[in-house]
Amino acid sequence: MTTDQFIAGNGCTLNIAEQVERQAKRRPAAIALITLERVWTYRELIVASHALARKLLESGVQPGHRIGVSMLQTPLHLMTVLALARIGAVSVPVHVAQPVAQRLAVVHRFGIAAIVSGRRDFALEVVPFIDLSGIDLTAPTDLPACTTGPDDPFRIVLSSGTTGEPKGVLYGHRYMLDRTRHSMQSFHVDARSRLLPMDLNFTIGFVYAIGTLLEGGSVVLGPVTTPPDMVQQVRLLGVTHWLLSPIMAEQIGALMTDDDIHFPSVEHLRMTGAKPGQKLLDMLFRRFTPNVFEHYGLTEIGALSIATPELLRRAPDSAGRIDASMTVEVVGADDQPLPAGSVGSLRVKAPFMIDGYLGELDKATSRFRNGWYYTGDFAHIDAEGLLFVAGREDNVINIGGSKFAPWDIEHVLQSHPLVREAIVFALPQSDGLPVLAAALAVSNDVSIDELHVWARSRLGPRTPARLFVVDALPRTITGKVQRERIGALLGNEQR
Repeated sequence: MTTDQFIAGNGCTLNIAEQVERQAKRRPAAIALITLERVWTYRELIVASHALARKLLESGVQPGHRIGVSMLQTPLHLMTVLALARIGAVSVPVHVAQPVAQRLAVVHRFGIAAIVSGRRDFALEVVPFIDLSGIDLTAPTDLPACTTGPDDPFRIVLSSGTTGEPKGVLYGHRYMLDRTRHSMQSFHVDARSRLLPMDLNFTIGFVYAIGTLLEGGSVVLGPVTTPPDMVQQVRLLGVTHWLLSPIMAEQIGALMTDDDIHFPSVEHLRMTGAKPGQKLLDMLFRRFTPNVFEHYGLTEIGALSIATPELLRRAPDSAGRIDASMTVEVVGADDQPLPAGSVGSLRVKAPFMIDGYLGELDKATSRFRNGWYYTGDFAHIDAEGLLFVAGREDNVINIGGSKFAPWDIEHVLQSHPLVREAIVFALPQSDGLPVLAAALAVSNDVSIDELHVWARSRLGPRTPARLFVVDALPRTITGKVQRERIGALLGNEQR
């Protein structure tokens, strides 16, 4: 079957690749992918993905094979995922920014048959490698008819791994389509939109990139890693929809010295990955765009709530209004729902919800129980129906039998005019007994003694015994703070 014949339709209607190819049939000359060097039309995208699919078939890839994709933020990345989907193989992100040991762990845990990449230096010795460099991506090719079923596996996505080893979630083609289209309803993308996604190796960047292609919009790509480069990318390429983490927003904001809108093309700036603080939100509204949104989302569920610009201005601590299609409850230790305003464990039922993690054996400890997904977060829902996420249940600190909610203390510390970010943790001492401590990222020189006096006046007995001013906090490659490392790192500095 030729590229033109496949674009014309082949009956494999719920295959992700086929859905994107429908856009090529409708508007073949529309721009699908954009970098600082060139653009790819939808027709060029499909021709390239078919050339890659032919290479994969000739290399022995078969339907159902789990194939590790080790690539950066490049057009080849999306083209390869579509090529794998087209032939019925399952893509698995094997992130090149991770240490080799962690990549090998993903390979073994999920039974990856081969690694594909355009760079040979991304190969792993213990698994076959398919080199996609040097392929003519402009040559039309014949492919066998699509045979995937709607519920055949499409992709294994990985959780962030912030609180432990990443878990795998298996998405089928139908599930991916339903969830992606639902997610895009609040994102307001159309054929003229230009999306700058987060890392394609992670769920949110991947889902919204695919969703933008399904809507006929354009995805902006390129291995841009520094704040100045990202500023130029947004401005030069006219980005309209932007997914951004708070840590990257802080770094970009440090370059913006004028209280003026620096990114007038941006119609939807979606903050994701962590909760932006009040100071950061104020800066975003003043210097980035008035169109700042935030969502609370999960790999297992999708976007649970959306905070609009109006809500963020009125209730900046809120994660927004809960998606009407989802049933959300805050429950106590007895698993019974709590009244509005009460803090408890957050659980959810959603129309697009899996029933467990891939390979999960111990259902008794699973977060999926009795039709609910237990998020692992403490939260409350106010009388208006707004969601407020406090923090992770496993981040509660026990000091000598007294329990401390770190997020409450952090909220107070971050209200200091010079404190950008605060993380509270248990600091091990030489006698083996931990004390409450805090790591503070500050915007100007300030003494520890001054901070301690200020904190004690507001926190009283909850004041951390030790305060540390740090240049940066340890983070995952998604920008989330690695709380479990802070105590060890700062504890070692004392020795």
